[in-house]
Amino acid sequence: MGNLFGTDGIRGIANEKITAETALNLGKAFAINLSKNACFRRVIVGCDTRTSGQMLVSAFVAGLNSQGFSAVLPNILPTPALSYLTRSLDVDGGIMITASHNAPEFNGIKFYDKDGNKLEKVEQDNIEKIYFEIDSYLGCEPMEIGSNEENEDLTKLWVDHLIDTLKVPSLNGLKIALDCANGAAFAVAPYVFKSLGAVVTSYNNFDNGAKINVDCGSTHIDGFIAECVSNGVDWGFSFDGDADRVLVVSSTGELLDGTDILYIFAKYLKDKGELPHDTVVSTIITNCGLEHSLEKLGIKMVSTQVGGLFIQREMLAHGYCLGGEENGHIMYDTISPESCGITAALMLLKIVSECGNVEKLLAGLERTKVVNADIPVSERQKVKVASGALDDYVNEFENALGSKGRIVVRPSGTESVIRVLVEGDDIQLLNNICEKLVDRVNTI
Repeated sequence: MGNLFGTDGIRGIANEKITAETALNLGKAFAINLSKNACFRRVIVGCDTRTSGQMLVSAFVAGLNSQGFSAVLPNILPTPALSYLTRSLDVDGGIMITASHNAPEFNGIKFYDKDGNKLEKVEQDNIEKIYFEIDSYLGCEPMEIGSNEENEDLTKLWVDHLIDTLKVPSLNGLKIALDCANGAAFAVAPYVFKSLGAVVTSYNNFDNGAKINVDCGSTHIDGFIAECVSNGVDWGFSFDGDADRVLVVSSTGELLDGTDILYIFAKYLKDKGELPHDTVVSTIITNCGLEHSLEKLGIKMVSTQVGGLFIQREMLAHGYCLGGEENGHIMYDTISPESCGITAALMLLKIVSECGNVEKLLAGLERTKVVNADIPVSERQKVKVASGALDDYVNEFENALGSKGRIVVRPSGTESVIRVLVEGDDIQLLNNICEKLVDRVNTI
């Protein structure tokens, strides 16, 4: 059997790895897997702005229909909106066609259960097994073929839920800049902030899948920071292609990443008595300084493998409400089971309005020094690293770093790269170790 699923669904270059046939057969496999417990025989299917999106939506929906499932089609919307609507509507599951922060030529498929959660591994394995045996499955009877319902108004249900649940105060007169990455937030993000009274300046807010994430959005933040500073905005929020991430720019041009946001949220919720088990969930590559800083506040940080899927599973398993990653994935389960850039932005504005400026909110957050590298590699190299080919080498360097240092070398779950993180106190030593690790990866 092959290996379709990565750390966040299935992803690859459109029309190469992710073809119309791939989507068709995955639609069939998803429907067949749902059939054993289906209540409604309906699935909600959304997408971001990518050029390949409509092709893949059409193919996936055809697969669903051929197995007697109907599709609800809200068209373009953020991934967290799709997750929320899956939980809220009479459907058996949800599908988001997106490659998130990746370049325009990529696309992918994220799968959700009826509660809006990413699928458990056992369900992923079931779908993979069916997919690779799809020719052995028959379609439904001609009069049982599924039909489809287009409803672009569904996104407003999600927006109303955000605003009503968060109880965000009026943003009247606040100057806010948004970088929508030419992605799924291009229309909804400006609408949300304007509806709350903000004066909004939007960048890269076009339905332009050929330019999604291209020199814009949360993965290319420098130009946006400069715009925020030169235009004197109060806040800038930069999303990625499917709006499940956000990075924040303050009025002074300071960049706040997921570590900063998690610290602010955790401290606020702890003070309110609204942080279950006084625990936050993050990953093994989160800056060690966050864990130490939270400990001083009486908050525990639990670390998982890298990826929102693993954070979500940990939160669900133990009843935690807050989790996230440095890249701007922030999960606040009171609002949605999926990470959400717009939710995080609104929550931050609410906290600032209640508790004071950013400097006050971030007081007490410490960071250790970090050096990162992303190394383009072949699939063969990724497999070798995943199987432990560098473990002895990494352990040797970790011993040199001492008790305050650590190294993480891992294959990306979404790109053809090996990611290297070296953390400690001595920046020169960190750089030297990182260079040697890059050289070693390139030779395996």
